[in-house]
Amino acid sequence: MSSIFLLQLSCSETETVHISKTVQFEGKIYLLDSDDPFTGILFNEYSNGQREYEGSYQKGVPNGVLTYYFDNGLKMREGILKNGSPKGRWTYYNSDGSIKEIKDH
Repeated sequence: MSSIFLLQLSCSETETVHISKTVQFEGKIYLLDSDDPFTGILFNEYSNGQREYEGSYQKGVPNGVLTYYFDNGLKMREGILKNGSPKGRWTYYNSDGSIKEIKDH
């Protein structure tokens, strides 16, 4: 019974990878030394260690939530990408965290 639980737990975890461990080829993101397009969360950081952005990828293409941050750690903008294109509602923030603008795509 515990092996079933471990299998479910490992399947539900999403891989989170720094962009430096990837390469872009023919419009898709791949892990270095991998032949399969990347599926998981890709991120980058500012030189101060704060997250610059993070986004969901499926089969090497941005699909899902994409969030950009100011170097102070607060959100800059956030929305959903489908096959790399903005979809639905995107929220844009000021550097103090207040909402600057909301756009529907």
